[in-house]
Amino acid sequence: MRTNLTKKEIIRKKKDIDSLFRYGKRISAPGLRIVFRKNELGYTRGFFTLVRKFGNSIQRNRAKRLIKEVFRIQKHELEPGWDLAFILFPGNTDFHDLNQQVSKLFSRAGLFFNH
Repeated sequence: MRTNLTKKEIIRKKKDIDSLFRYGKRISAPGLRIVFRKNELGYTRGFFTLVRKFGNSIQRNRAKRLIKEVFRIQKHELEPGWDLAFILFPGNTDFHDLNQQVSKLFSRAGLFFNH
C-alpha cells in the first residue's frame, strides 16, 4: 500500500473547499480544528490551512509540513470517502502532540475504521 500523499488526495478546487466549509461538521482541540464531510470519491482528501496570524513564513511552512505528515501517516486508518480540512492555530507545533490530537479528533468524529 502506498503511504505517500498523492495529488488526488489534496483538495485544490475552490468549489470543493467552499462546500467543505459550508456543509462540513467541525471538531476542535486546542490549536487545531478539523472540518469533515463525506465525499463520493471513494478516497479521503485533505486541505491544510493556517489562521492569519500564525507567525513568520518558516513557522507557517513547518506547521503545514507537520500536519501533512500526520495526515499521511494516519490516512490508511480512516474510512475512505472523506474530505478533511485541517486548520492550525498558533501554539504548540510538536509532531507527537499534533499526531495525538489528530488521532483523538478522528476517533471523536468517528472517522476510523470499525475493526
